[in-house]
Amino acid sequence: MNFHITTLVKKVRIVLSSLALISVSLAVFSAPLSFAADVSTFAGGEYDGRGQGFSFLGIDLTQRINETFAVSAKLMPSYLTYEYYSGNNLIKASSPGLSTVAGIKLFWGKTMVGIYGGGEFRDTKLTPDDPGASGRGNTSAGIIQGEVYAWITSRINFSAFGSYSGISNYSYEKAGIKYQLTNLDYKEPYTLYVGIDQFFGKNADYQGEGYGGLVELLYHPLNIFVGLRGGLKHDSTFGDGGYWGLQLYKGF
Repeated sequence: MNFHITTLVKKVRIVLSSLALISVSLAVFSAPLSFAADVSTFAGGEYDGRGQGFSFLGIDLTQRINETFAVSAKLMPSYLTYEYYSGNNLIKASSPGLSTVAGIKLFWGKTMVGIYGGGEFRDTKLTPDDPGASGRGNTSAGIIQGEVYAWITSRINFSAFGSYSGISNYSYEKAGIKYQLTNLDYKEPYTLYVGIDQFFGKNADYQGEGYGGLVELLYHPLNIFVGLRGGLKHDSTFGDGGYWGLQLYKGF
């Protein structure tokens, strides 16, 4: 009975924290400012041949205060799945989650740096069950995130995203460098980019990393990016293999 009460209290805390962040965000974004609020959606992730991976879908609300400073809030459902050995047993973990964060974005020319903090809730199911696992059942904890987006030259872009959650000490980061291959005069509706891709994720039970290439297409009239990623992966359970990934971005 105490376990169920504790779980319920954690869920209520996550909901209240999310509502508080959303309320503050709405108050900021509805305030009369010189800059219109920016709304964007994003999605992505990567998986290997065994179905292990991390994927996410989110919405970003950003309100510019001036040319160099903005406040931002994000709501991001995600799904994490991986396998690991506990003794001689192969355990499969499936972990849907929801995170809500708020923070600031700083701008210098064509460079943006974002820093955020908030809360995360996960429901991790283990098959077969592993009572000694650090990530198991309904859990909630604080989460911090950061991102960088910068044009190094007029044709070379660098981007990176990192996240750390108190749930099972889960950390995840991805980074990429892309090169503008076409539409240098921006007179066409499409622009093609090619580049290299990297990601790393770990918690107390599992670790995986990958390196590969990416191809990305930008359709200017709708301000939408679609990208494909793929390459080689190494994880602590199965060793070497391959991975594929997808990334989407839509600005409004």
